Amino acid sequence: MPTFETEVADIRLHSQARGRSLWQLSLRESLFQPGDTGTLRATARSGASIEIAILAIEPDDEGTLWHNTEKPLLAGTTVTATITSPAK
Repeated sequence: MPTFETEVADIRLHSQARGRSLWQLSLRESLFQPGDTGTLRATARSGASIEIAILAIEPDDEGTLWHNTEKPLLAGTTVTATITSPAK
């Protein structure tokens, strides 16, 4: 499984329905491609970590890849990204 370090560049709320939110994160550098799924792991200075699932990858008209998640991460957060299911 490909793994790489990067940083959250931007975040936006994609949608909300039935009490659930879908967030989109862009990364400074990404090896993800449309059709991939995977995870992002962020670790705080305290050592606590969170792992969130990447549900889908969506490019916009400018070529930015948006990584769909159910949990937000702040812009500037360093993450370890893992592609668990590459596009075929």
